[in-house]
Amino acid sequence: MAMPHPTPAPTTLGQRLAHRMAERSMHAAELARRAKTTEATISNWLNDNVQLAHVKAMQLFNIANALEIDPQYLLTGEAPNAAKVHEPGAEYGSQELKRETLTLAIQLATEADDALRERGRTLPPSKRAELAMLAMELLQEGLPKAKVLRFVVSAAA
Repeated sequence: MAMPHPTPAPTTLGQRLAHRMAERSMHAAELARRAKTTEATISNWLNDNVQLAHVKAMQLFNIANALEIDPQYLLTGEAPNAAKVHEPGAEYGSQELKRETLTLAIQLATEADDALRERGRTLPPSKRAELAMLAMELLQEGLPKAKVLRFVVSAAA
């Protein structure tokens, strides 16, 4: 009796997406609805009609969350144990540029500067502005404030 051949590991974004959709018994229309995107986008991903460098972060997170798969694994195939990535209470959703977001970004950059000042270092105004811009981009991507602060403090160090 012949031994069945193991299924080769998916090597492209489209193959990984199709494989996970099959595991979850999910069709493109349902995935598009859950990921808040279009069937055309899902089709382009399935057919490897997107360049990895041009994949939009929000689409990646929305699709990965809908499929309960690690976004890095979905994109590159490199993350171990393609498991669900989820932070309780965190939803990855776009938000318009708002005064509150900008104000929060500046506050986070200030907190990062204060953390460095406690260590005897200070940031030049240009670096502080870069940190505020980084914080704003991360907040607009939907990351929680605490995570953005940790990232900005690390970037400042």
